[in-house]
Amino acid sequence: MRRSTRTRRGFTLAEILISMTVAMVVIASATSFSMQSWKTRRNWTVRETVDRDARFVGLSLARDVQEAGIAITSTPVFSSMDTRGDTITVLSVPFSPDEAPVYPIYNDGDTLPTYPVGGTCGATCIDFQKVSGGYDLKAGDLVKLQVGSTRRLLLLTSVTNRSATLFRVNFLNTSSVVNRPSGLDSLLLMRSGTSIQKLNMIMYWRDPLKQQLMRADQLNASGQPIGAVMANEVEQFQARLLFISGSEHPTYSGIDADTTNDGNDIIGMKIRAKIKSQRADPAVNGGVPVSRWYEWKIAPRNLLYEKNRM
Repeated sequence: MRRSTRTRRGFTLAEILISMTVAMVVIASATSFSMQSWKTRRNWTVRETVDRDARFVGLSLARDVQEAGIAITSTPVFSSMDTRGDTITVLSVPFSPDEAPVYPIYNDGDTLPTYPVGGTCGATCIDFQKVSGGYDLKAGDLVKLQVGSTRRLLLLTSVTNRSATLFRVNFLNTSSVVNRPSGLDSLLLMRSGTSIQKLNMIMYWRDPLKQQLMRADQLNASGQPIGAVMANEVEQFQARLLFISGSEHPTYSGIDADTTNDGNDIIGMKIRAKIKSQRADPAVNGGVPVSRWYEWKIAPRNLLYEKNRM
């Protein structure tokens, strides 16, 4: 018997069409997957820039707010931490490495318990005694003036040496510094029980025109904060105080009828910020910059310690 064989020289038209169809499906799927991955990556990149800015803001806020109340116990009318709208202020006593000295007022030896109205050398001038033969204060420093149970903040405009035991401070003539009472007004300085101590001040606020979050740790000669930019494209910035009663308030007050918002009842702070991406991507969010809300709750250990000690 003969066996006939044929040599196959190519593909049939049907096989070619099927192969081309399969190849087009594979290419289309791969292209679609690649495009989706590319868009996802760009979307993630834009959103990550916002998250990165928020993480930086959150870490900075946590570090600074945690300092509230170091070596300065809050009172109903004078707290170490405050919020007013979009402004945060935090006060603490510096350690370098020891606690900042407390300088007692100059005692002229008079038998009367208080000096006349005004300072010891003028309405914005007080003499104090050196500690260990010296003093560590200068113009621009913020100090806490303690007169019995009353507190005032003073922004020093000059500090001069008077003698081997005394130095003189002059301070800004204003009724308020960083949203707290300042100056002497009608306050009578006690010959015993009056002192000053240097304070650290941290302030955060939002510049509405430039949409920037600002931070300051110094004041200028007029008592205004000397700010540095912490974050750009901050569309909103809100802060509220948290109290032991579980309530929230935009600020504190120890002189109104509401006893749930006294300064010595503050245990923390809630901060919310809406941050926008600094650039837009046509492939992300319809080409519109991405905005996201962030929230932080911070409870300074020093304030908690105050409450637990009571």
